Amino acid sequence: MSSASHVHQHHHQHTHEAALPQNIQGDIAAANKAHFDAHAHSYDDTPSVLRVTKEIGKSIVETIPFNKEKTTVLEYACGTGLVSNELVPYCKSLVGVDISEGMIKEFVKRFEKQELPPTKVRGICQELKGEQGELNGETFDVVVCSMAYHHFDPKNLQSITDMLASFLKPAGFLAVIDGQPNADGSATIGGNHGNVNPAALGKTTGFSQADMEGLFNGAGLTFRSYKHVTSFEFPGGGTLNAFLATAQKTK
Repeated sequence: MSSASHVHQHHHQHTHEAALPQNIQGDIAAANKAHFDAHAHSYDDTPSVLRVTKEIGKSIVETIPFNKEKTTVLEYACGTGLVSNELVPYCKSLVGVDISEGMIKEFVKRFEKQELPPTKVRGICQELKGEQGELNGETFDVVVCSMAYHHFDPKNLQSITDMLASFLKPAGFLAVIDGQPNADGSATIGGNHGNVNPAALGKTTGFSQADMEGLFNGAGLTFRSYKHVTSFEFPGGGTLNAFLATAQKTK
């Protein structure tokens, strides 16, 4: 997630914890990778980002059933691991994946400081494409993507959702966190997104419940929930209202 400007852990000025469209080829992915590589070292510097990621993590574990002896988690576009850090105490193991090498270095550093073994937490710098054999064929009980959807090329949102769903075990849950639409249809993310290159942004007007239901249904998942989880005040003005949307692999 961003350093402080976004609620992305946007690793940089968000609370994005996701650095970028991993299975997206082209200018948006390249711009995202460059941005997150450059800001990885300062991503965790903002108190508001730390607050928001704690609230996101709390909402996830309250909404989706976790068992610390059994639950396996994949965080896609994991950034420096702020959201993962909130989930690790509640799961058996967690894998963080990001296309930004800088972010993954910070992710690994975070959990090495906690002396957690690779069997508990691993960070992988890889562009996932949903191809057979990726991540050694592993599937997961929970797949999380926090504050990254607005970095993806809008035309690839369904294929990315399909890809994330492909890593779910039967009955597994997909959790997506991003910005809710403003009532007037204005951009929820944009000029106030800190120093993020506009080329690194995709859909900036937020994602409604209908948007998320459509993406989940398109991926063959069963929609479960959509709710507001936290708000973030941009240093440049404006507020981002974040949602948590969940779906389950039921077939």
